[in-house]
Amino acid sequence: MSRDRIDITPDTKVAELLKNYPELEGTILQFSPAFAALKNPVLRRTVAKVTSLQQAAKVGNINVVDMVNTLRKEIGIPELGENFCPEGEETSVPFSQEVPETLVTFTLDVRPVIEAGNHPKDLVVAQAEKLLPGECMELISPFPPVPLINLLQNKGFKVTMLAPEKGIVRTFVKR
Repeated sequence: MSRDRIDITPDTKVAELLKNYPELEGTILQFSPAFAALKNPVLRRTVAKVTSLQQAAKVGNINVVDMVNTLRKEIGIPELGENFCPEGEETSVPFSQEVPETLVTFTLDVRPVIEAGNHPKDLVVAQAEKLLPGECMELISPFPPVPLINLLQNKGFKVTMLAPEKGIVRTFVKR
């Protein structure tokens, strides 16, 4: 590994990886159709800056160990091995097959926010905080919002995500 290049670990941000190793873009795109969003310059400037390889692996529903080691091998640096992930970290986000039974109180479509080059985190959290007990918000995004899901779950919200369909991911946030 060159001294001026970053190491590749589960914590490496996708944008930082591609800046240092642009030749890895094709490899990343081969992991999952979900990563096609990286071709969108707006998503690349916004979401890729805050998304780690660990989170990207969850979005793509792939094993982060395999992903990181494949990327490392591709540029000629040694694999990290099987035990480099933090204890208890999930490597995928399960998709639900059904819409939650709770009536949706309102729908928040964050695609225009992302297309405008902004990150929707603050907007989503603010809207979720307005939910009363038992209420449900539907979040529409162009890709699985794994970092937001983790944040909302840590705040005590119940989150259900449907599998991506026609470039749209529907996520339900219930208080």
